[in-house]
Amino acid sequence: MLINERERAAVCIVGNANIDVLMKSIDEVPAWGTEKMVDSYEERLGGCAANSAVVLASLGQEVHIVATVGEDRHGDELRSTLEEAGVNVQGLKTGRQRTGMSLSLNRRDGERLFVTYPGTMFETSTDEIVAYLTEEASSCKLLLLTGYFLLRPDLDAERILTHATKLGMLTLFDTGWPLEDWDEGTRERITKLLPHVDYFLPNEMEACAIASEPNDALAAEQLSVLCRRGVIVKRGRGGSTYQDKQRKLEAQGYRVGVRDTVGAGDSYNAGFIYGLSQGWELARCLELGNAVAAAVISRESGFHVKWAHIHELLEGSSKLGQCSANLL
Repeated sequence: MLINERERAAVCIVGNANIDVLMKSIDEVPAWGTEKMVDSYEERLGGCAANSAVVLASLGQEVHIVATVGEDRHGDELRSTLEEAGVNVQGLKTGRQRTGMSLSLNRRDGERLFVTYPGTMFETSTDEIVAYLTEEASSCKLLLLTGYFLLRPDLDAERILTHATKLGMLTLFDTGWPLEDWDEGTRERITKLLPHVDYFLPNEMEACAIASEPNDALAAEQLSVLCRRGVIVKRGRGGSTYQDKQRKLEAQGYRVGVRDTVGAGDSYNAGFIYGLSQGWELARCLELGNAVAAAVISRESGFHVKWAHIHELLEGSSKLGQCSANLL
């Protein structure tokens, strides 16, 4: 199966751009007052919006980013990395605070935790986003609002999503994990936004938490009723599923050696969105999302994915299962 790489609809990604510092191979979090050595560390571009934007640009997609960085070395690095990747950075403004930064402690099995300084992540306003969509994003037919809980607390997501819909865009939404965990108010805030979302993109833990369900299949059924189109649940090694009011699709993951899993969900989003932008069937979009995420977590090139590796995964024997569809 050879992927058609022609460009079609451009994508606008709204969210956070920051620096990630990855401390690798930590099996146990050290206690207060103690110290722990690591095998290696890496400092690189991070943030949900920036990660997805670089992957999409690497796939050959026209992509815009709307985010804020600081007037500092890290902000300059982020802007330069995004520009070099081919991302349209006209919507990347310079804020008053320092560029946001996340410290990631990574276990050998790929699990991780984050400690984050938000900095300029909280500076992108609703008015700025709406203005950009109206004035600068006429070529964009898809909007991804991502890293929601790492954006300013007063962000009016409903207004942004509704405005994008009025402009004729498909809307996609990825919340991430809330800073204060999933209380009832947070769940209600998210479920009230879903009627304005075409495709919701939680991982399995987030889906279960939002829906208060014990497994992601039940959670997807509940959440899909609220969305304009459907829910995609990212399941890590288990691949991904799509659920809407009439059908369920499943696409299995891939056997790959894991370098680190930071940005895996953002990379999946990019692959899925690329497929949508090309007008592909949803089953094929799921498969591409899985393959792109697998490529990113297994290669030193990180978010700068190559089509040769994607084709190798899609056509090879590393898939853990086959794509299936069930009509409900």
